[in-house]
Amino acid sequence: MAGLLVFSFFTLVHGGIALYSLTLIDQLFFPALCLFAVEAVTAFDNGVTVIGRRLGIGSITMTLNRMRFLLHAVCIGLLLPVYGGIGSAVAFAGTSANLLMVLCWVLCAAICLFGYVRQYRGLGLIMPVNYFGCLRYAQSVNDNTRWPGYEYSQAELENRALPPIASIITTFIGLIIAFFIGWWGAFWVPFAVTAVMMSAGAFPPRRWAPVATSGLEIIFSSGLLYSLWYAAGVAG
Repeated sequence: MAGLLVFSFFTLVHGGIALYSLTLIDQLFFPALCLFAVEAVTAFDNGVTVIGRRLGIGSITMTLNRMRFLLHAVCIGLLLPVYGGIGSAVAFAGTSANLLMVLCWVLCAAICLFGYVRQYRGLGLIMPVNYFGCLRYAQSVNDNTRWPGYEYSQAELENRALPPIASIITTFIGLIIAFFIGWWGAFWVPFAVTAVMMSAGAFPPRRWAPVATSGLEIIFSSGLLYSLWYAAGVAG
């Protein structure tokens, strides 16, 4: 029950951030639309976790989870134009701002393509796991995440998760851009929340890790929304 409540809350928060980002379209059209897309995907991800237990183990749940992997792999690169929009408004101007946005879009396209070809198409087995009391499909299972009553095959037990390379690359590039936003624009919020998000990878594989990681995602997403709101004010 605790997991259901927690991930329902996360779903609502990310959905709210997605909708609020649309109010900034008049000032920063593409960055706001990109943040909306990423937050909508994150809300979908948490929503699939919420309904997993009710749907149970089966083809529908597996399909929804495969879609979750697809959307994350393909859409995470859209965060880079968000950083670009913030930087163009508060730290860069003229040609440098235009070059930043072009660079962000080129890197975004490359990461989206990489995410689909290598990360999603390379996705192998996924299996039901206990995700803080919720049913979710993942690439690997351990003693802490076994779903009670499910008989895992030897192949499932030996399967190892592919690292979320597209997310790692996106966050790292975002951190670099955010540093220069702070250095040249004296606005350090994007850098701070991105650094916090990068620390999620240091969590050990414990039962509480999914909730902690999702909590950091809330901090990260809220910080980017605030940064985009601040940038929209400057741009407007």
